[in-house]
Amino acid sequence: MKLVGLIVASLGTYCLAASLHGHEVVSCPSPDGKFAMRCVYADAQPYAGEAAVVDLSTHKDVVALDPNWTLGHARLFWSADSQRVAYFSQKGNGYSTRIFFRYGDALNEIPLPELPTPKLPQNATGSEADTQTRVEPLAWHSPNELVLEKELVNPNWGRGALKITLGFDQDNSPAIPKSEQEKVSVIDYFLLLPAKNFEAPLSAWLREMRGHDRFFPCDAEPEDNVDEKNGYLYCAGSGAEPEFEVALFRHRDGRPLLALCSGELEGPDSVQLQFYEPGTDGKMHEIKRSIFPIADSMEDRWQFDLPREGKTIVVRARKSKKVLHKFTWTDEKFQEDK
Repeated sequence: MKLVGLIVASLGTYCLAASLHGHEVVSCPSPDGKFAMRCVYADAQPYAGEAAVVDLSTHKDVVALDPNWTLGHARLFWSADSQRVAYFSQKGNGYSTRIFFRYGDALNEIPLPELPTPKLPQNATGSEADTQTRVEPLAWHSPNELVLEKELVNPNWGRGALKITLGFDQDNSPAIPKSEQEKVSVIDYFLLLPAKNFEAPLSAWLREMRGHDRFFPCDAEPEDNVDEKNGYLYCAGSGAEPEFEVALFRHRDGRPLLALCSGELEGPDSVQLQFYEPGTDGKMHEIKRSIFPIADSMEDRWQFDLPREGKTIVVRARKSKKVLHKFTWTDEKFQEDK
């Protein structure tokens, strides 16, 4: 499967207006309706501008988030009581988070402690310049407790990630009561697929699946493409790109078996299946297609549905969508359901 480069995502529908500096987008309002994020950017590359939190009643800046902001992913993540907010944004090839607390009609930044670094895979090598760092807010468990994910991704060795809990006292001093290494998941195995099969870096496809290719995600529909718990990924593709999905199965001894289902570049979706297992080099390698009883649909007569949950791959008639076969993974082989 050859995948061409990603196409820049469209802006979608936002509170978008012309300004003296180009375009202005207001999004991510606080739950109490007091504040929001305003991004202003120029009409042409490099789309230079600025990002700030504004008071919606006066439209005046409350705090500058990035005076040299250029068009990229940016989001505010508010606590339920609107007293604290996390600012998540793209920085070069990575993503960072800053935290602010409310002080009357102002917002003051909370200096964060040094965050722990996740344990890396045993085969971790390569220069630091190749490693992308992402620190993203996941959930406010309470107005005083925020869960972050810190992730390191490198094209040579894959990924390492931590879930970090930040606690804040009455003086807004942060502490780290909990830090937990994430288990190896479908994301890790996806990032270890052969890079030569993809024109765009695998990390770029992961960004798209997570919705990080959207510049202003607060007003967009939430993404439902990454399901680590059930071992499933979905990518809608981009422009002329075919969509693809990934599902994780496991052998009885725990070894991973990764299924990749894709379509044709200018044809129907979900007509090709590939399977991968880890090699001695720590990367995922394609195995014989005979592991699955039904061949690819060379004449586009059927298509495959990978499971979002469970272990069953469904084979459907492409036009009528009628179910032709169901094959369930038994931890040893794919067996047809009776």
